[in-house]
Amino acid sequence: MKGLSHKRVVIGVATVDGCYFLESDVGRGEWVRRGPYLSGESVNSLRYDVHSGSLYAATLTEGVFVSRDLGGAWKLSSRGLHVRKAWTIGVDPHKEGRLYVGTQYGHLFRSDDSGASWVEVTSLYDAPHRMEWGVDWGMGTLGLAIHTVKFDHEREGRFYIIASGNGVYRTDDDGESWKPLRSGLLEGCQAFNQRSQAGAGGGESLETHLRTVHKCAHKIALSGRDPSRLYQQNHCGVYSSQNSGEAWYDRSPDDEHRHGFGITVTDDDTVYTVPAYQGICGEHNSCVRGELKVYRGRRGGGVWEALGAGLPRSVHTCVLRDALSSDSLEPPGVYFGTTSGEVFASVDGGDSWRRLLGGVSRIQGVESFVVD
Repeated sequence: MKGLSHKRVVIGVATVDGCYFLESDVGRGEWVRRGPYLSGESVNSLRYDVHSGSLYAATLTEGVFVSRDLGGAWKLSSRGLHVRKAWTIGVDPHKEGRLYVGTQYGHLFRSDDSGASWVEVTSLYDAPHRMEWGVDWGMGTLGLAIHTVKFDHEREGRFYIIASGNGVYRTDDDGESWKPLRSGLLEGCQAFNQRSQAGAGGGESLETHLRTVHKCAHKIALSGRDPSRLYQQNHCGVYSSQNSGEAWYDRSPDDEHRHGFGITVTDDDTVYTVPAYQGICGEHNSCVRGELKVYRGRRGGGVWEALGAGLPRSVHTCVLRDALSSDSLEPPGVYFGTTSGEVFASVDGGDSWRRLLGGVSRIQGVESFVVD
């Protein structure tokens, strides 16, 4: 811990009714809770800017909020957003003050003044397959949204977005042009653990309707060692790419645990996911019903283990796309939040878990970061 004694680890917890913060020293043994803040706002995700120390909240109610004191006070920062249902915020590591926000209906906005004002990235209207983008893709609750923005920390101008139901796109020129990254991915897959229900009026049953599901990309994570190595969790499985998304390869744990939402990768290229169908869950769209487990894929998902020590054995919950995170310490901390309002943490690579927070509203996002 030499050289780290002055640092703090912060976990930001985004809920449908505000946000909370958990703080600890780098030992991560004792945690202090702060909040709630932004009460009444549906906070979907939080993002920390390591350069400015600012903290940003993407809300599904009023757009973007910014805090300059690690969440103690917040200011609305949505000027120029003509869509206020904000899902995610990306902080450009190469250009100070540049941010991107993804919103409902497939819009992407950019700020060059740390969120004081926003302009739409209109080049996205000309992205390949854009005319195929629908408002919804059937049984999903998200609809069309840009819900993920991730940056290559080594190559300036390169970042990735996910348009719900339409996969991952990459830009290499700061959003002037876009390339879809679909090679190697299934267009549809078998839906698992579905319960048969008769269709209304003699129509198609739910079982038949869900026999296959769309490939909908849920989240990507970039390797800290080599950002050309990407990991994707989608409706059909866990995939990896060794060439910045040009080609994808199936790295799923097994057929029954392919589908999940969040994914995170630590600096040693260990991948963590929480499969969405666990136990006796039989409902679409996804749940853990029974014993909750995190899946750990060592060597980039080459070898998988189910981890449950310290996790509840009787729950009915889910872990959403933004609710799984990891830090950059050694050993790495892994954190996740559930729709039943609990936060769990592991500081030994997932071998054991403990509950840090409970009794809060449905958790939509968990963001961990280290501050001075």
